[in-house]
Amino acid sequence: MVEKQLKIATDALTKWLSEQGVTPKKLELVGSLKDDEDDDRIYGVFRFKKSAFGKFLIGIAGGFPDEESTECDVVFSGFDEFPEAKNDAIALAFAMIDFVTAKDKFQKVFKKNLDYTLAKTLDADKIARQFVKTETRFFLEVGKVDITSGHVVVADPLCYVAMGKFTPTLEQEIPNGTYSAQVSICRHKIMGLRICTARLKIKDTKAVRYELAKPVPETAANKSGDGEVWTGYPVDAGMTCFIDAKGADKMGEWIDNWHKDNPGKNHYDDFFAAIFAESYKKLPAYQREGGDFIEWTNPVTGERMVMIASGFGDGYYQCFWGYDESGEICELVSPLVDPDLYDK
Repeated sequence: MVEKQLKIATDALTKWLSEQGVTPKKLELVGSLKDDEDDDRIYGVFRFKKSAFGKFLIGIAGGFPDEESTECDVVFSGFDEFPEAKNDAIALAFAMIDFVTAKDKFQKVFKKNLDYTLAKTLDADKIARQFVKTETRFFLEVGKVDITSGHVVVADPLCYVAMGKFTPTLEQEIPNGTYSAQVSICRHKIMGLRICTARLKIKDTKAVRYELAKPVPETAANKSGDGEVWTGYPVDAGMTCFIDAKGADKMGEWIDNWHKDNPGKNHYDDFFAAIFAESYKKLPAYQREGGDFIEWTNPVTGERMVMIASGFGDGYYQCFWGYDESGEICELVSPLVDPDLYDK
């Protein structure tokens, strides 16, 4: 940290402390750090006293991208005692940096991810790289889906399937049968654990290309001003699903009847939440607390469907048919989070 940055950081931390009601009796730079996980940004590590006879406390100020920069956009103190051991002080400083910058990093990734989820093309290699096991990526089957009408609905189950709207039936027909629902998952220290792709496996072959899954026009989530049918589906309850087209209607009917039998109650909080919680108990390493996926059987029809947490939650998502080398449909995928953004 150069001389001009030292003054900027010192002034910034002094001002920040005064906003917290603290006028430091003594404030001095102890050292500087480069965060190699954040483009080598430079931070000053300070110690200060609230009172003349008080203990030294630790604070940080900086975030300079280089030695020419005058941007000091990270300032913080948790008012922790300055550790005696140098390594402990460094560790605590980095912990404060991570705490302050985590929200900003999350927002940047979230905005970039919107381009990914709204795109109308999909790279087969990108999806294939998700369904592998590494230190940060893994995948698993989360349930079975019974298709009895030949058509699939991919939609928000707890909001829109329950309401009977914004639930596009996919135009492409597939053979009736029971199919495996799978998810790819990644884990990151800032974004936590996220489901990246929901996949319905139609055949046990590899997808070499993807095509946008078009809806039956009258069931499309929306249409543009010139009458063009929208692909994709909205999410308002942080959840997506794979369900048979007729099964979606039956689920909506079941939820309507449940509300009649349970006036004043909520079908998530008072019914499905317990099923998700049980899922978490069985597989805590693969989902967030509270549960990220379930297989659910409609008590009336006996047909199964699968609900899956939708990446970063509410938004608008696309889905694609995957074709194998022989040109046959082998899977249906809905991209939710681009894990390559985490790596960057």
